[in-house]
Amino acid sequence: MVTSASPLRVSAGGSQQGSLSALPIRVGPSVLAGDLSKLAFETRRVIRAGADYIHLDMFDGNWVQGAFTFGPMVVKALRDHEPRAYFDVHLCVMRPEEYLEEMKHIGVSRVTLHFEATRDPGAAANRAHGLGLEIGLALAPETQVDEKLLSIAELFDVVLVMTVPPGFGGQSFMPEMLPKLRQLREVFPTKALEVDGGVTPTTAALAAAAGANEAVAGSSVFHSRNLRRAIRELRHGLEQGQQTWQQS
Repeated sequence: MVTSASPLRVSAGGSQQGSLSALPIRVGPSVLAGDLSKLAFETRRVIRAGADYIHLDMFDGNWVQGAFTFGPMVVKALRDHEPRAYFDVHLCVMRPEEYLEEMKHIGVSRVTLHFEATRDPGAAANRAHGLGLEIGLALAPETQVDEKLLSIAELFDVVLVMTVPPGFGGQSFMPEMLPKLRQLREVFPTKALEVDGGVTPTTAALAAAAGANEAVAGSSVFHSRNLRRAIRELRHGLEQGQQTWQQS
């Protein structure tokens, strides 16, 4: 069952061998792939099917041209229906740091900002923690991992590696993002790493073998005839990949 308890917050350091096994395997369905006319119903369905958290993509039509979804009022309405669920809001908006107080007010558990859209990601991370929010740093496919980014990423609770260009569901997983995951895992052996985009049981295993422990999945969950089995198979894929990582 999804709960509002915070995921493991960790920082860089420690031994790589065995550390990944201490990180929880977590599957977060993206309700954007569900029936948007029944968001509360779709949210409840995946919670009952065993989701670890709910992923909510918030697009403003500006940062990704033409991509609009829903705003804070909708998330607040969902929170009223599901007071204990862990809500992971992915802000694909211009100047996402300006939404932090509102995200706290509407009951978000974790907010994820895009490195590419945030003027001062480090300041945003500190501000979020001051508000009692978990915070993630999302990396679009074109963003390269360098020393500057790594120093910023250390301040965040989770790093989200986009495995498709942000904007629209149903895209194919980009295997060329796997080296980015490996690089992050080698630097941050105990930090939560999330993937989002084209995630299926097969690609979840590939991502976990490269270091991921959390996966966002939309189409592969909501387009399945059996939600519980779909989530179980995604979790199994992550577990298989994690074992591969530990043996490497």
